[in-house]
Amino acid sequence: MLKHKASVGPPANVTSGAVLTALLTDQQAAEFLSVKPRTLRLWRHARGLPHIRITTKEIRYRLSDLEDWLARRRTVISV
Repeated sequence: MLKHKASVGPPANVTSGAVLTALLTDQQAAEFLSVKPRTLRLWRHARGLPHIRITTKEIRYRLSDLEDWLARRRTVISV
């Protein structure tokens, strides 16, 4: 019989507030990207917008993932 108890919650070096604030809701992510929440749904499927599925209806976004995704999509036009 195993006596090891699995830990629940964030790692010891991360406060739970930091974990929660690092994840954005649809509305917050849409505001950050200056688009409508419906556009996020389209981008998740068509453009590979990174997201985390919490439940079947709840989606969250890491701010750092959105910033990286934007940086990869940046186009530089040389004259």
